[in-house]
Amino acid sequence: MTVTEAPGQRTVRDETLDVLRRLGLTTIFSNPSHTEMKLFEAWPDDEFRFVMGLQEASVVGMADGYAQATGEPALVIINGGPGLANAMGSVYTAASAKTPMVILGGQQARKMLLGDPFLIAKDATQLPKPYIKWAAEPARPQDVPATIAQAYRIARQAPQGPVFVAVPEDDFVRPADPNPVRIPTVVDATVPSPAALDRIAAALNGARRPGLIAGGPVDAQGARGALVELAEKLNARVWGAPVWNRGAFPEDHPLFAGVLPPIPELINERLAAQHDVVVVFGGPAFTLFTSWDLFSTAPADLDKSPRPTLTEDVEFLHVTDDPQAAAATLAGTAFVARPGDVVTALVPLVEQRERVALAPVREPVPVPEPTTPLTQAYLFHLLSKELPETAVLFEELPIARADFHEQIPLGAGNGYFATASGALGFPFAGAVGYALARPDRRAVVVVGEGSAQYTLHSLWTAAQHNLPVTFVIPDNAGYLSLKYYLQDQKAWEKGYDLSGVDMAQLARGFGVRGERVETPEGLQEALRESLNADGPVLLDVVVADPGLFRL
Repeated sequence: MTVTEAPGQRTVRDETLDVLRRLGLTTIFSNPSHTEMKLFEAWPDDEFRFVMGLQEASVVGMADGYAQATGEPALVIINGGPGLANAMGSVYTAASAKTPMVILGGQQARKMLLGDPFLIAKDATQLPKPYIKWAAEPARPQDVPATIAQAYRIARQAPQGPVFVAVPEDDFVRPADPNPVRIPTVVDATVPSPAALDRIAAALNGARRPGLIAGGPVDAQGARGALVELAEKLNARVWGAPVWNRGAFPEDHPLFAGVLPPIPELINERLAAQHDVVVVFGGPAFTLFTSWDLFSTAPADLDKSPRPTLTEDVEFLHVTDDPQAAAATLAGTAFVARPGDVVTALVPLVEQRERVALAPVREPVPVPEPTTPLTQAYLFHLLSKELPETAVLFEELPIARADFHEQIPLGAGNGYFATASGALGFPFAGAVGYALARPDRRAVVVVGEGSAQYTLHSLWTAAQHNLPVTFVIPDNAGYLSLKYYLQDQKAWEKGYDLSGVDMAQLARGFGVRGERVETPEGLQEALRESLNADGPVLLDVVVADPGLFRL
């Protein structure tokens, strides 16, 4: 039985599409099920761009990259039950990156919710929590468009993040509210308080050895250039925040000190030796991965250790637009404000210092030699030589990140993105979404063959849209990030050895040109061609086991 519509009567679907147009949500990332089909019926292709993904984790990852490229919320439409469950790793990453995103989840028809029908989203608003900023299921069909408009505004507000709206499939064919949805203009009128700016400026001006920590929000809020200006005026070293998910300072700048390791003992060791005042701009202070004692394989004692703390030898000031991060900060003082605004406002408030060369804090990086099998360092070295000046890099290298940043010092014209959460799969999909938004820039993905499996389906979307994406796979034939945690190497060989996975062949199966590279002689030419190709290319580069990863 179908619901009949009176001739000329506007439906919830009509009003929903109108709201999406008014909000600018006209690019839609989707892997739909039947619970969303009433929205897509008689689809207006001339007004909306539909981007199909073959699996929901890839769909959300692509939307994440798109939103980070545009700075505006992206729209995702997937099933709200098993579809959203498939996507939760990518939702977790988007939430960690504070990516604005509206996810519409298809729900079974309202009259069927009393039972246990196929594809039902049980407790629909609870599934994405706590890794979602806000979730709703409209009480009435005619409330769907207004709920989407509210979700959009919440996603854009600081701290930004993904939101979720569950929509029963029969809502779209119901009559719309006769009164069109009113979408008020919400203006961000918050500014850093003068007292807070004076407090931070005084601390920096009074410091003997000031230091700055660059978090992803600095770049997301358009203050990367202002941070360079601030650092140069203070003659202050700039460190990348641990688990650096977005490049907020040029890595080839002489004041860049490197990315901090996500271990409290090492953070304290490096910062206490260099600074008396440190200001953290954006993100938490700090994202931690593990503690130093867990690298030991000796039997553990009774845990009497305190929770992670920062050294008392340094005054830490933390600027974040996330009140929850401020409440949980390890810094002595936290300021709740947009980090980009604070960086920009501080530039005229700090005193100009003499530009003198600071003692290096990083060891000189040797130029790697060509070998067979290739080393990951040599691969990154050649990639750096061929990299376009405006290329945007997406990286996920759990055991090769140190070599990556040493060999590829990204410049002011390069963008850099990585997972913010530790969940695998973002770069493969994120680069595809970024390229959809910015086809004028080459997106370069550098991801191990293990991480690539999580959102491999993104290759199909890249091929369908002929996107300028180069996928570079340092292929070491295994989950080597786990290998060196195990004393029994036979266990690794049984469970984590990935030898035999042919990434080039997999790429070709999705319609992407794929090439396997095993020798130094062919590597440079393969990189050059892939970075200048018309459309997507994947290079499966066989590299040697690098041994225990470096932080």
